[in-house]
Amino acid sequence: MEHVHRGNGCLVVLPGTHKGSLQPHEYPKWEGGVNKMYHGIQNYDHSMPRQHLEMQAGDTVFFHPLLIHGSGTNRTSGFRKAISCHFASSHCQYIDVEGTSQQNIADEIVELAHKRLGPDVKFTFQDTWKIRGVCVQGERDTL
Repeated sequence: MEHVHRGNGCLVVLPGTHKGSLQPHEYPKWEGGVNKMYHGIQNYDHSMPRQHLEMQAGDTVFFHPLLIHGSGTNRTSGFRKAISCHFASSHCQYIDVEGTSQQNIADEIVELAHKRLGPDVKFTFQDTWKIRGVCVQGERDTL
């Protein structure tokens, strides 16, 4: 949407990490806290080479969902705007995250839903994908 660079917190990736497994996510231990719902990977080799993806307005980047990535702090007085889209087959299956490294995220999403909808509303993490997912092409036959 606009020029992004190191100064305004461009995307940073760790090349080759997409060949590994899904890593546990949790809130970074930064002084002053972080934005709600922005979890990060804590367990990675900090000496790995990083690639800063400086981009012009209109540029697009596609990458594997297991690629370790994140963005830096915006140290400018302006904004850094971006759009993030995730794609999956219309035939993908929901995987129950209970007891996995993703359960903390699922629990937080359900907690936020109850704050917005009320504590008596029956809502599960799986419902998130039914509500937020949009079929772009084909027929939605799962989730």
